[in-house]
Amino acid sequence: MTRNKLVIRGLYKTYPGKGTSAVQALRDISLTVREGEFVSLIGPSGSGKSSLLDIIAGLSLPDEGELTLDGMPLAGKRGRVSYMPQRDVLFPWRTILDNVIVPLQIQGVKRQAAREEAARLLPVFGLEQFADSYPHMLSGGMRQRAAFLRTYLCKRELMLLDEPFASLDALTRMQMHQWLLSMWQRFRHSVLLVTHDVDEAILLSDRIYLLSPRPGEIVAEVAVPLPRPRHPHMTTDPDFLQTKAKLLGLLQETVFSKTPAQ
Repeated sequence: MTRNKLVIRGLYKTYPGKGTSAVQALRDISLTVREGEFVSLIGPSGSGKSSLLDIIAGLSLPDEGELTLDGMPLAGKRGRVSYMPQRDVLFPWRTILDNVIVPLQIQGVKRQAAREEAARLLPVFGLEQFADSYPHMLSGGMRQRAAFLRTYLCKRELMLLDEPFASLDALTRMQMHQWLLSMWQRFRHSVLLVTHDVDEAILLSDRIYLLSPRPGEIVAEVAVPLPRPRHPHMTTDPDFLQTKAKLLGLLQETVFSKTPAQ
């Protein structure tokens, strides 16, 4: 049986508000990501999805709850996972090759050795023609590929992806889905993806967790019945459509049944 990579149990997070008020972002969150599994987290805006990724990445501490990675405590520990934020945050003054080697340099790898290692992977990520280009010279999709390669070069077995394709147009996003599926099939990292896009979550994921409006609580866990490898044409598959209808129904139910936080 596949072992758990990430385990979260009973996690709570509250942020200070104006004056004496406080904002509870997350309430009693429990979830798992297994080794080599692709899991998505969906929910309405403000449900705490990005807050949860920050906690997993060690950028923020939970108020209470347990987080483990490979059975070891994770809370407050940075550098244990790879984290790709919504924006590619590529350095405009660096070439694409010199952008993607940043994690290796942080780890102490000499610049020339880092460049050689990254250069070998450029063709895998479709970037071999852009090694000496600057970020402003690339399309949104190519910039995201560069950001993904940089995330990969962090060399962590759990990758956190925070809406990486939200800013792309529909056609480019579809192309990036297919590309990401091929990359995941090749490298088989454990992935936790945050997205607002139900179709994206179904197409990419093995399982999907659904968060309620703030304070975010997990209200459902849905297994995706589609076989792998996945392809964009699967969006018309009866199992895809049934899963989508289920998720949209759950989203509607939880949004309209939960009293908004004051």
